Amino acid sequence: MQDSAITKTELQTRLHSLESKVSELEGNLRSGHSANFSEQAAERENDEVMERLEVEALGEVVAIRNALDRIDADTYGICTGCGEDISEKRLEILPYASCCVTCAK
Repeated sequence: MQDSAITKTELQTRLHSLESKVSELEGNLRSGHSANFSEQAAERENDEVMERLEVEALGEVVAIRNALDRIDADTYGICTGCGEDISEKRLEILPYASCCVTCAK
């Protein structure tokens, strides 16, 4: 398995990036809308997309923070569902995975 210090650094980097993205999205969502009705319609559609991106990013932020807690507790890589090891391949693809493929289904 990859060194937990390396994984922790990678997760912290991703967390910082996501937090910046969320902050930017929140700023964009708070900006005023145009007085023009047709422009408002387009802006509202953009707002919906940004809100979905924000929700997805916030979900990943939570998952990363939980993974960092598991690293600190020395339980990273252990499935929270069944207690078995999470495969290395799964952790390479989804480093904040909290459960094995079987339990994720």
